[in-house]
Amino acid sequence: MTQPSTRTTVLPNFVVIGAMRSGSTSLYKYLQAHPDVFMPRKEIHFFDRKWDRGLSWYLSRFEGHSGQPAVGEATPTYLAEPNALDRMASTIPDARLLAVLRDPVDRAYSHYWMEHARARDPRTFEEAIADELTGRPGAPDYLARGRYVRQLEDVGARFPRPQLRVVLFDDLRDRPHETYAGVCRFLGIDDRFVPPRLGERVNRYVEFRSIRMRRVRRRLPSTWGIGRIVGRLNAREGPYPPMAPGTRADLRRHFAPEIAALAAWLERDLSVWA
Repeated sequence: MTQPSTRTTVLPNFVVIGAMRSGSTSLYKYLQAHPDVFMPRKEIHFFDRKWDRGLSWYLSRFEGHSGQPAVGEATPTYLAEPNALDRMASTIPDARLLAVLRDPVDRAYSHYWMEHARARDPRTFEEAIADELTGRPGAPDYLARGRYVRQLEDVGARFPRPQLRVVLFDDLRDRPHETYAGVCRFLGIDDRFVPPRLGERVNRYVEFRSIRMRRVRRRLPSTWGIGRIVGRLNAREGPYPPMAPGTRADLRRHFAPEIAALAAWLERDLSVWA
């Protein structure tokens, strides 16, 4: 006689929604280490890219859950995708949301170098942002993803404000213990726990010696140790070159109204980004 399945299914009760290149990987790693938290691999992309796979597929991502009170995922593209927010609101309307925001100038530059290192954007940074500002075909969204107020308002139109907590990259970097404890209280978990890597930068810039080898490595089964070895040998950590001072000054002026609006929205001084 076939025994009934005892496997339980669970949906996340919190989501790290973005922004890209703003510290979401570090926060994910810190939270994943907490004994009261269950998080599967980062960037499931269900609500923006894999919605057609269905809810059963999404539930299967959380099959390793073993009773932890906080169940979450982290996909940093959700924040800038209204369709993803709509789907989240209909599927997990009570979820708590964490948005990690970074100085939009630095975020844009980090985003560019990630794409450039993966051979997805051969332009210079200046060429790329010029294309974006003029709306040319194939333009990137390096600047658009740093216009946070509209994105936060989109979240607020779908979720009650108390369900959203905004974390600044600067606080995660400069005051990691205080910031992490605040996130834990927001999620209703023990704020005395300190993850072993708290304060360490996790998702550093990486250049690849061979883009072709990177693609081969990504096709290898995750259980193959050789894949990890190939990945390490093929990668070289940054830093990437500094931004040209004139470009930085131009982007400071470009983002000044946005930063002022965000400071008002958060009721917080953001002059450090000016």
